[in-house]
Amino acid sequence: MDGLMVQAIVGGVFGLLLSIIAYFLKLLIQDFRQMSKELGKMKEVMVRLQSEQALIKALLQIPDKVPKSRKIQPYA
Repeated sequence: MDGLMVQAIVGGVFGLLLSIIAYFLKLLIQDFRQMSKELGKMKEVMVRLQSEQALIKALLQIPDKVPKSRKIQPYA
């Protein structure tokens, strides 16, 4: 009778631990999905900023419109 009681307790503890692990694993997967969405948004913003930077560079390098002393050197 004692052996069955110990097995039941051990089984319950293992079940509880597996439930806790599954819960945290679910949260981790949700965080990865959210991070992936945020990364996609950041990539879009970077592309937009790069295109705006290229436009500004092009506008600053128009000859005869900007005095040579006022030209901004490319940052390289």
